[in-house]
Amino acid sequence: MSPRVYTSSRDRILDAAEGVILSQGLGRLSVDAVLRASGASKGGFFHHFASKDGLLAALLERLTARVAASLESAVARDPVAHGRALRAQIALAFEMPKEERERLRALVLALVEAAKTSTTVAESARASTRQWIERGVAEGVPVGDVLVAQLALDGYWLGESMGTLALTRGQRRALFESLRALTLPRAKRERRPGAARSAKTRTSRSGGGR
Repeated sequence: MSPRVYTSSRDRILDAAEGVILSQGLGRLSVDAVLRASGASKGGFFHHFASKDGLLAALLERLTARVAASLESAVARDPVAHGRALRAQIALAFEMPKEERERLRALVLALVEAAKTSTTVAESARASTRQWIERGVAEGVPVGDVLVAQLALDGYWLGESMGTLALTRGQRRALFESLRALTLPRAKRERRPGAARSAKTRTSRSGGGR
């Protein structure tokens, strides 16, 4: 494999910081560790980043941009405008290749931890979430359904990343299908296979069938 050609020293520093997080954990990330890994000078580092928090915010921004590029590609391939941004998010969570998923999990966990102490990182994460919620609503999905899907995806990512969630293949598939159904117009949801059966079961349990 040929060595990576960097377009800027900023990219080299960001890659070095990402490498430190993935190999050693967020707790070992420091300006000195990044300088050793990147070969950059201290002056070069502070030319691009005002602080370690600034570096973490830039990492989150770059990660968000990468994820957004993948999502936009999926959106462009979806011929149905209604809910396609949310469908792309759901597909990304469930269909991402294993190696890429593991890398993303590690970075997400690190940045979630960083958001606890860095207002810059936290606000950057909130802004990204707001953007996708607003986009889902703009594409015709009721805001409640967008929020249910968004929170379920967040919980799914965190649960799997932390090892507190271990779904079977069938459970994973059921969750995927339930979330994806939220992206469909209500009329189409009611015509889905099994939808009538589910409605009948709910009515029976509530006593409405007696």
